[in-house]
Amino acid sequence: MQDSKGDQDRLWFDLLLIILLGIIIGVLGAFAANGFVIGAKTLFELIPVSPEQNWWQNFSVHWLVLVIAAGVILALKRLNGIARWHGPADTILSAQVPKEPFQTRVGMLSTLAAFTSASAGASVGQYGPVVHFGASVASFIRTMIPTRIKPEVYLAAGVAAAISAGFNAPIAGVIFASEAILRHFSVRALAPLAVASVSAAAITNLLFKRGAPYDIAPLDFSMHEVIPLLLAMALLSAAIAILFMSNLLKLVSWTGKQNNEPLTIFLAASMMAVIGTIVPEVFGLGTATVNLFFSNHFELTYLLIILGAKFVASILCLGMGLFGGVFSPAIFLGACSGTVVGVIAVMLGYPVSVVPLMTTVGMACVASSVVGAPIAIVVIVFELTQSYQYAVAAIFSVAICSLISTRTYCYSYFDRQLLLRGFDLRHGRENLILGKVKVADLAISPVKGLSPADRCEDIVTSLCDTNNTEAYIVDEHNSLLGVVTLTNALRSSGLTAREVIDTDPSILVVDQSLKQAMEVARKFVGEAIPVVSSDNKLLGSMSEGDILGAVLTLQEEMKADERN
Repeated sequence: MQDSKGDQDRLWFDLLLIILLGIIIGVLGAFAANGFVIGAKTLFELIPVSPEQNWWQNFSVHWLVLVIAAGVILALKRLNGIARWHGPADTILSAQVPKEPFQTRVGMLSTLAAFTSASAGASVGQYGPVVHFGASVASFIRTMIPTRIKPEVYLAAGVAAAISAGFNAPIAGVIFASEAILRHFSVRALAPLAVASVSAAAITNLLFKRGAPYDIAPLDFSMHEVIPLLLAMALLSAAIAILFMSNLLKLVSWTGKQNNEPLTIFLAASMMAVIGTIVPEVFGLGTATVNLFFSNHFELTYLLIILGAKFVASILCLGMGLFGGVFSPAIFLGACSGTVVGVIAVMLGYPVSVVPLMTTVGMACVASSVVGAPIAIVVIVFELTQSYQYAVAAIFSVAICSLISTRTYCYSYFDRQLLLRGFDLRHGRENLILGKVKVADLAISPVKGLSPADRCEDIVTSLCDTNNTEAYIVDEHNSLLGVVTLTNALRSSGLTAREVIDTDPSILVVDQSLKQAMEVARKFVGEAIPVVSSDNKLLGSMSEGDILGAVLTLQEEMKADERN
């Protein structure tokens, strides 16, 4: 009875702690997200340019500001010894692989670098850095207030708060954190995610007086009439998303091979100044321009110019060192391409109302393919528009667009980044963890090696004494030479081990992963697999049951995370 009361008291304590931590993460996440967005927008508006000045004057000012920002980013990286900036891909990896610790300090400095880029007008995003900063804040809180809550849940709560504050979409915040970060729905994680997300939205509305970032007017349309447009939008968006992601990573690879970071980042700043001065709409975060897309503000020809300029500018900035997020550029490119489709549809006889619809759907399609969160993006559309019709239209196109981009390229830009770093998320979290657990981490049974000069009769006696069916033959340095089975020893009386040895047995190396051990065990026939060091010294043996047991234990631990 006392134990039951103690468990109940512990439950109430955990509940209060979860609520408290969720509120703290939500409040700090809201300040981080709003501080980034408002601060970057305010600083960019302070840049002294105006339409009254000539092209050269405006270019000179933008160029100077961007070059200074490039210098600050370069200095931040060099002075802090950072090999590369961190972003949402690192948040995902830390959530999926417990052995990949989240680097809080690098995460915060990465957000500062992204803030510097956005404030100077570079064509980079806000939501990716804000998401990673939200995770950084949550990771810091975990070090200050350790609990039984798993580290990945802290990270996901920070991400939920950031998305909620950025889009004023608390439901989408919870779903995005579950879909893109945790990669599974966890009852255990739902409470801290929900508390953090709702708290962030409440603080955003209360203290910062910010509503939804995009002003989308309500519409009434017939779904059957716009299905051809929705299908066309899905196909076009998939092409744009794939081209954007693939070309960006190609440029990132090319930049790394140049081994001259100062040159590439200052070159990016200069080209951004040229493109932005010619097409001012591509500067900065682009939220105001996206809102102009909804109101059908631009002619078709200029829309195509904006689309091309934003595409090139974003790839140059992100690929050559002006660090930032890919979420906002994806939203911009999707919204612009959607407006193009809408304007063309109006020319073909559709009502003008299809322009904001296609803009919204395009925005959702490209963003969902780039960030890998189709359900969360549809929910964001629903929360932004408060329209069931918008959400249904969005999910139709998003589903087709995501299917195409996933099958032909990758689940998301972040997944592709991780794949290039050797982490394949396509087979799920289990595959990653099995790849990180080493044979050395498992229970290895000790064995005694026999000499190649031992006679088969002696080997039979030794195997019978130890109840084994396989003898491991080693040289004087304990290096594994091969295996002699009991069956071979019995029918080779009078011969030595050297004459009947199998010199090409299945073996496990301590540096191999549990995933690789499973592949070896799958083809193995026998009692136990010898385990050797990297220099072929015999360390022991491991049965197929030992390997399977380790796999089942890991699977059970992962399933437990998804249960309450």
